Amino acid sequence: MTRRLPAFFTALLACLGALSISAAPAQAAVVEATYSPTSLGDYCSAKVNASSTIGFYNGSLSCYRWSTGGSGMTYTGSGSASAACAYFNPTYTYLGYAQGASQALTCRYAV
Repeated sequence: MTRRLPAFFTALLACLGALSISAAPAQAAVVEATYSPTSLGDYCSAKVNASSTIGFYNGSLSCYRWSTGGSGMTYTGSGSASAACAYFNPTYTYLGYAQGASQALTCRYAV
C-alpha cells in the first residue's frame, strides 16, 4: 500500500496539471476588415434604402444612389457604422470601428 501512494499522487498531480493547462482561456485574435464605399453600398441597400448604391464613412455613415442622368449622387439616408460592421460579419464579435482611407469603414472584430 505504501508503495502505491507515491505513484498515485504522482499520477494525480500529472492529471491536475493537464487539467489546469487545458482550462486556460484561449486568446481571441483581433481582426480588422476595411469596407470600401462600394461595399458599404451593399449595407445601405439592405438596411437603409433599397435604392442606395454607395456609402461613405466620414464620422457617420451616409448612403447615396446615383442620380438620374448621371449628374451626381442623391442622399438616401444615414446608417450605423457599428450595425454595418455586424452586418458584414455577424459571426464575429464586434469590437469597434474607425475611418479608413478614401472614406472607407474599418471594423475590428475578435475571432
